[in-house]
Amino acid sequence: MSLIQATQLAQITSSDSSVQYKAELWAQEEIISKLTQRYDMSKEFSDTTVFKMAPAYKAGNLVEINFAAYSATSIYALGSLVLYNGNGYVCTTAITVAEAFTIGKWTLIGAQYDLFYVKYPQEIFNYLSLYKVGDKVWWKDKVYTCLVETAIPSHADDIQFSSISNLPLRNVFPDDPVNGVTNWGAGVSYSVTAGTLPTNTTYWTKGDNRNQQIVNYMVAIALYRIHVRIAPANVPKVRIDDYNQAMSWLERVNHGIDNASLPEIQPLQGNSIMFGGQVPVRRENYICQ
Repeated sequence: MSLIQATQLAQITSSDSSVQYKAELWAQEEIISKLTQRYDMSKEFSDTTVFKMAPAYKAGNLVEINFAAYSATSIYALGSLVLYNGNGYVCTTAITVAEAFTIGKWTLIGAQYDLFYVKYPQEIFNYLSLYKVGDKVWWKDKVYTCLVETAIPSHADDIQFSSISNLPLRNVFPDDPVNGVTNWGAGVSYSVTAGTLPTNTTYWTKGDNRNQQIVNYMVAIALYRIHVRIAPANVPKVRIDDYNQAMSWLERVNHGIDNASLPEIQPLQGNSIMFGGQVPVRRENYICQ
């Protein structure tokens, strides 16, 4: 947790990792309950995993450098991952006889707890963007190529619809079951080949792609919950202030006063749209006086 020292955290949790875990779950659910109506929280709260050589990672995946410690009594195959003196390494020369750590047989990946995420191969599809034939987008683990240019309706077209909610979207979603293939083709699945190290900057970026505001507010809420567990009537003022600030911001976003830099929920695709005809006349019920 970035808002508290490790020693202090150990004290308030009694070195019980389950206490921290439960507080983090509480904080996560609190945030989701406030923001889920506007934002895709499943993307923001996807798991951060320890990097491994076997999986093929997908765009946006976040990994951590945190391997088993090197042992001078073990042997290691090519591609083995270890920690040594606080750094993560990959084996580049097989060690068939146990030995002390030899730097020439290992390649540095990064420091312990360093984060890396997979780059998006193209811009993420947005139904509000303007696309030309040949433009490429990423959507749900596939890269699509635009086959039909974005249709911009005229004012005359717009007034054919009975309400704003009936106006068609500018773009068809790439995975639309009816028109997706016509507008975007079948798409090409995208992932980073297994064994591609996070140090390969063509596919990976060092850093944290999570929303840092959400990260800090989640920590603040979790710390408050841990302190309340210990002494509800004696929570430190800094924890109360941080908690109140977090909850105040969540309420403002929930009511549309503030915005969050998070992936927004995009409209459902495939809804039927009524075309043509005159705009229906609104009929009101009146009571004779």
